[in-house]
Amino acid sequence: MMQKAKFIWNKIENLLFIGFAASILYLTINSFIDGSLKSFIGMGYLNDMADPIQKKIYYQSVMALLSMLTTFFLLVEMIRLFIKMHPFKNVNYKVTELKASMVGQPFMKRIAILFDRVGKVSFVREFFRRYKSTFLAKVFNEYISKLIIIFVYIEMMPFFQQFALFTVDRSWYGWLYAYLMWELTYWIWHYAAHRVRLFWCLHSPHHAPAEMNLTVAWVHFFAEGYYTAAIQVPLLMILGVRPEMVAIILVIDGTWGTFIHAGEDAFKNGKLWVLEKLFITPSHHRVHHAKNPLYMDTNFCVLLPFWDWLFGTLQNEKDEVKIEYGITREMDVTNFVDFYFGECICLYKDLKSTNGFKNKLYLLFMPPGWTPESREKTAVVVRQQFLAGQEHLGKTSRDFIIEKFKS
Repeated sequence: MMQKAKFIWNKIENLLFIGFAASILYLTINSFIDGSLKSFIGMGYLNDMADPIQKKIYYQSVMALLSMLTTFFLLVEMIRLFIKMHPFKNVNYKVTELKASMVGQPFMKRIAILFDRVGKVSFVREFFRRYKSTFLAKVFNEYISKLIIIFVYIEMMPFFQQFALFTVDRSWYGWLYAYLMWELTYWIWHYAAHRVRLFWCLHSPHHAPAEMNLTVAWVHFFAEGYYTAAIQVPLLMILGVRPEMVAIILVIDGTWGTFIHAGEDAFKNGKLWVLEKLFITPSHHRVHHAKNPLYMDTNFCVLLPFWDWLFGTLQNEKDEVKIEYGITREMDVTNFVDFYFGECICLYKDLKSTNGFKNKLYLLFMPPGWTPESREKTAVVVRQQFLAGQEHLGKTSRDFIIEKFKS
């Protein structure tokens, strides 16, 4: 009975994905073509970038450019996948074979055969593997956001602003300070989301995809916004960052945060040459999404790598260690329930099977992989064991400076 229910639910998921993917891609392609064509007459993307420059709102121009590039990269990823998988190879033979298998079959049986054959096409299987759960997560989150208040930042800021130690001005150094404070608070919640199992349950869907592509940026557990706001808003307000600064930084963070999810099919090496030292790049963020022991729990920042560098969590991509995406437990990335709620279900099962209130409490707030018997599977221990004898792989300029001072 349970197997039949899972089978039916999987078919429902597949149909929902087909419908949502078709509508989202239609709107994305239509918008991109429209914006590109209008650029030839001074409108569209060109106007989106030029108008803020005339008004001296330069960050908006940069955001417009990144937004356009992000859409372009998303389409490039999918087109390259299509070309790579070559779904129309030997199409005449396949169609003839399909027709032959349908001869004499009733209508519903023909439909079943058609869906079965299409589902076995390598391009379709790979497209579902890469994009099914990320598309469903996007729609699920947008639907949930209409039922509950997502923009908690806006609701909380006025209350906590009254506790500000000071208020930073709008000078260039004021903006730099504001962004560094944003990155600091972002680093704090993001670090905790990887090191506290309860918070990892909220964050893990974002790390579940087995491939890096721009749709991964859509995947966030619907309740994660409350957790991030509960940490960031009070700290930002107390540290003197103005609410209007936070609003603008949110736009920059969201735009750059989407861009750095560009996968190898869109942006081969993901590096930005000399800017690699100044900004978090797609290469840095691919490392963050990797499950390799070397890369676990690193690169928590979004735009500026300063706090990662300072706190020792900065990790560059190494040619010797090819990135493997996803999370360490076995899972089916095309099963949306496992993809989105899997870590919550695992935590529930572990709490149920763990004896003692104290151990249950530890299970909630200790790192993922911790058990009352051992911490050998936690990311810290796994990474330390990997680096034993090859410490150079995990070192940055910060480590060399510390070593120099010690000597």
